Amino acid sequence: MRFSVAPTRVKAQLRVGRDTFKAELLDESMSGFAVAVEIPRRKLGEQGFTCESECMLFGEIARLCIVGHSDYEVQIISIVPREDDSASATRSRVCLRLGTRVVRELYEDDRNSLGRNLRLIGAMVLAMVFSLYCTAHSFSGQVAGLMPQVEVVWSDLVAQFSSSQGPERVWRKEIAHAKTHGYVVPNTPEMTELIAFTQTLPTLHRVQKLMLFQQDTPLLAQLDLTPHQVLSVRKIALEASAEMEHLWMQLKHDAEAFQAKLAEVLIETETRILANLTTSQAQMWVNAQLQ
Repeated sequence: MRFSVAPTRVKAQLRVGRDTFKAELLDESMSGFAVAVEIPRRKLGEQGFTCESECMLFGEIARLCIVGHSDYEVQIISIVPREDDSASATRSRVCLRLGTRVVRELYEDDRNSLGRNLRLIGAMVLAMVFSLYCTAHSFSGQVAGLMPQVEVVWSDLVAQFSSSQGPERVWRKEIAHAKTHGYVVPNTPEMTELIAFTQTLPTLHRVQKLMLFQQDTPLLAQLDLTPHQVLSVRKIALEASAEMEHLWMQLKHDAEAFQAKLAEVLIETETRILANLTTSQAQMWVNAQLQ
């Protein structure tokens, strides 16, 4: 169901990458907004686009700033020309109606992008310290005395993961989706082997590989994903990034609890992503070497 927006919530701005467009809210639903924007024709290329997946805005993660109200992180999931009486397309500009899905609402303390990035960097640094410790601990017990504050018993993490994979998490939706599209199916030997391999990698390396899906990268091009796959894995990676930020804000003063929860988030996220990849794509992603 869609609802008309209140008159005080009509004006907005849509920021996609470095571009900012004036926007007008047309209606809203429980999951997102319909937005009208005027885009310079040069942004759409000489030939424009014949289907929405060819448009440079399709699938992008953007920030929707409603004047006088909240900011939202949204994903653009549909694009059609706006052809009503209020449209004002010209030779240099074209009016589009964008359908967006709300990823999350951005609260006041999250709107400072520098602060947000610093928090995420802090989480990654802590993950790197934890990863280095685990690697060193596997070779020599001498390093353990250098970092007693981050001492973690790996068997405890495995036990916590096992408990999190109990009857309440049986991957029904992911199994059905993977079987339908020929992707890696959860709870199969193939998935188990891939997840076991990712667990041998440094934690920071795993986090970085998840973040590669949030933007266009050479690795993403090599995977040759379909537009539907790109939307799915970007949504999963974005949700994981937000969850890791949330964990860091909650548990930054309890390193052991943060590390345990981070391990759970990584395993669950990797399983969801692999359930959207073919066997060859999955092998390429888990074995990818970062610069």
